[in-house]
Amino acid sequence: MIQKHDLSRKNHVKTIIFDLDGTLIDTEPAAALVVQECFAEWQIQLDQEDANYVTGRTWASAFDYLFRKYSIPVAADSAKKQILSQYRKKLETHLTIVPGSVTAVESLAEHFTLGLVSGSCRADILWALRKLKIETHFKIILGAEDYAESKPQPDGYLKAIQTLQCTPEKCLVFEDSAAGIASARSAGTWVVAITSTNHCKQDNSLAHFKIPDLTNVSPEWIRNLSFD
Repeated sequence: MIQKHDLSRKNHVKTIIFDLDGTLIDTEPAAALVVQECFAEWQIQLDQEDANYVTGRTWASAFDYLFRKYSIPVAADSAKKQILSQYRKKLETHLTIVPGSVTAVESLAEHFTLGLVSGSCRADILWALRKLKIETHFKIILGAEDYAESKPQPDGYLKAIQTLQCTPEKCLVFEDSAAGIASARSAGTWVVAITSTNHCKQDNSLAHFKIPDLTNVSPEWIRNLSFD
């Protein structure tokens, strides 16, 4: 259930939580391509509905959906290993950084408490953050193995909020996917949608604010957000 704020409240943001994929790094096209290539190898053609569903969710949730919908000619464990292995190889050579993400994290960390909640596994998250050299700016980093239910359920954001000892109305989340935005809204936070990485044209209408990327995001930008 989406929690709604009284939008007349003053901006009291103290904590900022980032998603990773599609928010700080633009990995979702690579993930979609690898999944399509593997399924094509198994003589299965995926459709747009599949891409829309898996975007923003954990790999476990994506695999559960895809392997229930389609009968694949290999064992599920082997299929998972193949997809993840090819995905990680692709990122090694084609890691696309969302414009402004590194500078935004570095500047915001000096004024706000930062957290990260991702549907990726912890090893992949830490690899990406170390590539960007911003790992140490986050007080908490939650991956798929750190909370029970995948986005759009609010589990990850609720755990981050509790661990950081903040309140939802003082928390601002940066997300990109419909599942991620719904997750953050359900946790009761304010949400900014990153639109330039919305490759599947997902519905981001639940976000309170929309920006193309993180280029102009700074402490002053956060403080000037109007929640009227």
